[in-house]
Amino acid sequence: MPVYTYSNIKDDVNGLIGKRIDSLSDARRTINRGVRYVIGNVDLRSTKRTSTLDPKLFNDVFQYASPTDMKADRLIDVIPQVNRTDDWEPILTTQEEFDRRKFIDKMLVAFSDDSFTRKVLLSIDVDDDALVLSTLDATNSGGGSWGGFGDGENLTADSDNFVKGSASINWDIGSGGGTTAGIVNSTMDEFDYSDYVAAGSAFVWHYIQDITDITNLILVIGDDGSVNYKITITTQHDGTAFRNGWNLLRFDFSNAVKAGSPDETAGVYIAVYMTKDSGKVSETDYRFDHIILRRGKINDLLYYSKYGWQTSGGTWIENSTVDTDLLNFDTEEYDLAVLKAAEFAALELKDRPLTSDYKKEYTEMRDQYKIEHPSEAKMLETTWQNV
Repeated sequence: MPVYTYSNIKDDVNGLIGKRIDSLSDARRTINRGVRYVIGNVDLRSTKRTSTLDPKLFNDVFQYASPTDMKADRLIDVIPQVNRTDDWEPILTTQEEFDRRKFIDKMLVAFSDDSFTRKVLLSIDVDDDALVLSTLDATNSGGGSWGGFGDGENLTADSDNFVKGSASINWDIGSGGGTTAGIVNSTMDEFDYSDYVAAGSAFVWHYIQDITDITNLILVIGDDGSVNYKITITTQHDGTAFRNGWNLLRFDFSNAVKAGSPDETAGVYIAVYMTKDSGKVSETDYRFDHIILRRGKINDLLYYSKYGWQTSGGTWIENSTVDTDLLNFDTEEYDLAVLKAAEFAALELKDRPLTSDYKKEYTEMRDQYKIEHPSEAKMLETTWQNV
């Protein structure tokens, strides 16, 4: 538990600048700037955090939500909660190299950043139980026959645009003006999904031609249209919004609404469809591909946080807002923040001798800290491509 508050560092900085802190335009802003600088400059032992990967780690599922407070790419480890083997050693690489190697090299990790949305990219083999319900390579994949649900119509096998196998199921939105559209199969070969209801997820790829007027996506699995589990989602697997093109959808059974008493050992019914505006009509070339159930494995991410503070209630934050906020710095780290904040304060006061003194003292203390507490973050590894 941290012990130094904003009030503590403010008092110490005030002492170093000759009791002139009231002459600063905004003392809190200056101190926050100093803390952020130290956080960015040093991998502090006290800012190491563990966050459970959300969702669980799955085979052949590569994108996951990143902790909001992860500092740049300062990942220390990906840790199975149980049964770690001695060869479990994730390798940090670039987003581009990850994308090239993800199917052939395992134990890879990278980060993607797009429009301020960060994702963790993971290609790691796990002992992940899986059950393919339908490859959706044809309109009879998985037994029975796939047909339109709601305004869904004109189902065909599409061998030109697919994700897995040899094809996807292509379908259109008709002109009916209903509020649902998708595909359904009520006479599939019987499948036992009982092992997945407690803690499993269903995955399916969905090609969206136009996201306009789509409210959510729904998966129904069970005996028929009345006795089943129904799961509704509003984002892709990784928590980002639906987009035009291919979307990986994840339906967690933990969020399912149960209707009746489905026979989990003899499922024959699956429907996957969108809820839409009634005016969304006469659109072509939507697709679904590869419906699979997975259980996944729980893993933790160990990383350095970019948040230098926490509230008195224990919530980690990037900047202090009240005097009772606590600094996430241990004893040997605290003076780094004091010195850097004092340097910035002296600079604002145009006191060049103090600015120079505290900059020098900070640099010496930082270098000594790095010797005594070297960073544990993974080094980026890349390979050269011969052209």
